[in-house]
Amino acid sequence: MIGIALRYVRTSITLLLATAFCVSAGILPARSLAEAGTLRIALLANAQVQGDAVLLADFMPPHISSGLRAVAESISLGSAPQIGSTRTFSRATLAAALEDARLSRDSFLVPEFLTARRAGHFLTQQDVFTAIEAALTKNKNVPVPALRPQDLTLESIIEVPDGPSTLEVTQMTFDESIRRARFRLWPRNASRTLPFYVTAPIKTEKSTQPVSGPNASALSAKSAVLVDPRQLARLHLHSANSTMLLLVRPLQPGHLNETIRVRLVASGRTLQAKVIAANSLDATF
Repeated sequence: MIGIALRYVRTSITLLLATAFCVSAGILPARSLAEAGTLRIALLANAQVQGDAVLLADFMPPHISSGLRAVAESISLGSAPQIGSTRTFSRATLAAALEDARLSRDSFLVPEFLTARRAGHFLTQQDVFTAIEAALTKNKNVPVPALRPQDLTLESIIEVPDGPSTLEVTQMTFDESIRRARFRLWPRNASRTLPFYVTAPIKTEKSTQPVSGPNASALSAKSAVLVDPRQLARLHLHSANSTMLLLVRPLQPGHLNETIRVRLVASGRTLQAKVIAANSLDATF
């Protein structure tokens, strides 16, 4: 009788240890991950989010298994708040999300309210300068003006989410007549943020040295073909009240600041546009 009891105890301990190992290793199915054992996971009452959606994983404590975290990352509680603001979720909202994912609410300690905050910061001149510098380096056939971070003028105050920079230059315009460069930028990690413009004066650096190397490449860009009929190009078509970015087929080769004929891909309409950069044109209507 005693031997039978000892075997039962050993079997129970073995099963308990096996369950604990599977939970920690994250190899149980989603429902078992949340329901194994009697311990309950205490969710955080406050969390910072990075993306456009608030996930259950944002409120998970750091010590949970990788398997359960993967499940929590697939459960959305709703859209994220605007940058710098918060959004509050009730216990009932979370219970409904758990039920949809077939997770037991009894496996979690849920605060009455869960608050998500989307952290952000304002763009600085250095942030913008880094993006412009990368774009100029990538487009080697574009004349490179001498720029410094302090030369840039941001036409609006832009707040972006915290995290790695995803600032992208979508247009560059160099107007020699007024000695001004204008850049249009867009933060890809802030999909609700509209593109914005940054301007800078074009400075001419006098030098008695022969023009060679990178300077010669920059000067020769004016005579280089920036728009080729064999490649589609982007047209920035704008007026005082509206702006559009269209795909066009150049009808002739184009050099910097040269006005050429292009055909709209969508409608077939032909119009004239000014070459402002590689595969980029500008026109008003």
